[in-house]
Amino acid sequence: MLPGLDCIPAEAVLTRIPLLKYRNARGSHIYLRPSGEHRFTLLDDLDQDSLARLAADGFHPCAVVETSPGNFQAWLKHSTAFPKPLGTFAAQTLAARYDADPSAADWRRFGRLPGFTNCKPQHRRPDGLFPFVRLHSHTGQQYPMATAFELEITQLYQDREQEYEAERLRRSLSPQRGPKISNLSLERFRISTKYRDRPAAADIAFCLAAYAHGMDEDRIGGALEDHYLSRDPSPSRRAAYIRRTMAKARRWAER
Repeated sequence: MLPGLDCIPAEAVLTRIPLLKYRNARGSHIYLRPSGEHRFTLLDDLDQDSLARLAADGFHPCAVVETSPGNFQAWLKHSTAFPKPLGTFAAQTLAARYDADPSAADWRRFGRLPGFTNCKPQHRRPDGLFPFVRLHSHTGQQYPMATAFELEITQLYQDREQEYEAERLRRSLSPQRGPKISNLSLERFRISTKYRDRPAAADIAFCLAAYAHGMDEDRIGGALEDHYLSRDPSPSRRAAYIRRTMAKARRWAER
């Protein structure tokens, strides 16, 4: 958290080494993280078994850092940069699957910088020194399952957001209290500050309100078709998403 060390370009890191060595020798922890939205997830507090399971499942880390003897951080490189909420959800999902530290799972987690010591008191050795943080392995490549995982985690995130929003709306929405059907439009839900960066939640909210007010299904489906939220051009995925969203909203509206 020293001044001048935030948002510096990669090539400038090496010019700061003398300062970092000075601070580390006096007890400071030396971390790094990507700047802005990025393609990486950091999994913290892994052991050898967790690393082996990651690799076996096609999640080969682009870098593995040994932060203390037998304890590792793994950096995963995705196929694209995730929006912040999705990045945090991906980190939390992977941490749960591979027994990583859940409290260290978010979109912009710090990782330890190799070459410096981990000066946590519990790691102090009998000689009074601390273990070095070591670069265990490094490829710089995205993992083989990256594209498939992006589709999976996006779907899981949309499902979760829609379920949360459906439950909230189901408890509060009624034809008397909600907007008139003539005022219902998917675009109004999408631009609402309540659904900023949450287009899947906006979709389910619109569908729930539409069903509650008796809007016909062709009109609901047409709105989702005209304002399809994904960049994925696949017609089959688009149709599946629309059917799935409408089915959920219909089921939840009938509860």
